[in-house]
Amino acid sequence: MSYFNSDDFSYYLKLSKSEKKFAAFLTDEKKKLVHCFKVLESNVKGEVQFQFSYEYSRNYIPENSSENYYFEFSPVSETAPKEVILKVFKYKKSKKPIFEQNLTLLPANKNLFAMYKKSILRYLHTSEENSFRGNYMVKKVVEKHKDFTCEINLEEYKNIDLELKLPEKLIIDNSFKNGVTSFKVIQF
Repeated sequence: MSYFNSDDFSYYLKLSKSEKKFAAFLTDEKKKLVHCFKVLESNVKGEVQFQFSYEYSRNYIPENSSENYYFEFSPVSETAPKEVILKVFKYKKSKKPIFEQNLTLLPANKNLFAMYKKSILRYLHTSEENSFRGNYMVKKVVEKHKDFTCEINLEEYKNIDLELKLPEKLIIDNSFKNGVTSFKVIQF
């Protein structure tokens, strides 16, 4: 699951659940920190609720790459559902895309493409100018790459009020110096 500050996409929360642990990672790209929490899940009157317990913080180290992928978008379809084709190129001057995605869009009150980009395309190193223009969010993705097709669907989108408190004195864990910060997205 991913939670975004829709006023500032450099600040977001990812929840990751395994058989052994349920954790949350609050990323602050501006301060270059990831705050790690243990998560307890409960069900109160049919509503899932989370309780966050701060564990430690670590330096946010974006993946280093000399590559800066380039996105090319087709025009948005005239008919409903609104669709656009995203072609991803290894370099801006490349002639052949490394893959294509058919994106089904939902109208939104602002441009929410960054939620999709930071959840699904995080491994691609792109500049902000490589973002889709328009007030939409991505509802569905169909990617065809060589011999396989992958479909990703947005399960749920809703506005929530979420406040996480950090301690005044952070516990900084520097064992992540070599650095790839990655998240497993559970629900998109």
